[in-house]
Amino acid sequence: MSRIQLNIEATILQGLVDLIEKQNAVSGTEPGAPRVHIAATSEDLVHAASVMAQAFVRNGDKAWIAWLRPADVQRIRAGDFIDAEKKIGRVIHYLLRAALRSGGVVVLETAHDERQGGRTVRGAALRTLPSAVLSTPGLLHELTVGALAALRAYGLRRTLAAQSASAALQRATHAMRAREGVPDRCIYGGMVCVHPVHEQKRVASRMSRPFQQLADLHGLFYLLQSSNPDRNDTRVFKGFGFKHTGEFLYGASKFNSVGPYTVKLMIRSPVPVRLE
Repeated sequence: MSRIQLNIEATILQGLVDLIEKQNAVSGTEPGAPRVHIAATSEDLVHAASVMAQAFVRNGDKAWIAWLRPADVQRIRAGDFIDAEKKIGRVIHYLLRAALRSGGVVVLETAHDERQGGRTVRGAALRTLPSAVLSTPGLLHELTVGALAALRAYGLRRTLAAQSASAALQRATHAMRAREGVPDRCIYGGMVCVHPVHEQKRVASRMSRPFQQLADLHGLFYLLQSSNPDRNDTRVFKGFGFKHTGEFLYGASKFNSVGPYTVKLMIRSPVPVRLE
């Protein structure tokens, strides 16, 4: 089983490990002994991509079902999720692997499940931290593995439309970062999800809290894009210290099967840590 190599500043990575261990020591006494761990193997990435795909599809997350064919979206709305989860899962798996090259880290939350006789993955999240070595995804890998996964999920025209929309969103995010004076060295919030069966169990909070604490310890700004404001709007993130700094109309294309929608851009400023 191949081990994952993380491209993250050593001090930042060790700080995250310590914070997660401290949190696990407390949550381990709760029912099911929930814990968070950093993805360390290729198998971990497969589990993360799977639970993310299930959560996004079953919750009807517009960011993920937008570029599927209309027939796929109709099946999702009728309660048939399997095919869409397979298609989107392949794309997510590629994106997770690609993110690791430029400071990405994936965390999973698990808990003991008596019905399965072991631990089950209940949620997963991707965050990007300050990288140890400046790196971008390899062009060959992007054109082969990444493009193949997208083409199998969306087809050629929808893949091109999805890439164009994603690039426009990134430009809007970078412009917001410059406007707000946020340095390049920050924490960037990517995908975070909880399987619908395990919602309302503080799974997302367990995955998110160590990163917020890490930001405060190292004086880092924290950026988020809310692609599903109906579920994850500023009402939710306000409690985490994020402020709404802008909006972007995403996916204005005839190949968008759910229609354009608003993505909310948010920033969390670091809170000075009081030394005891």
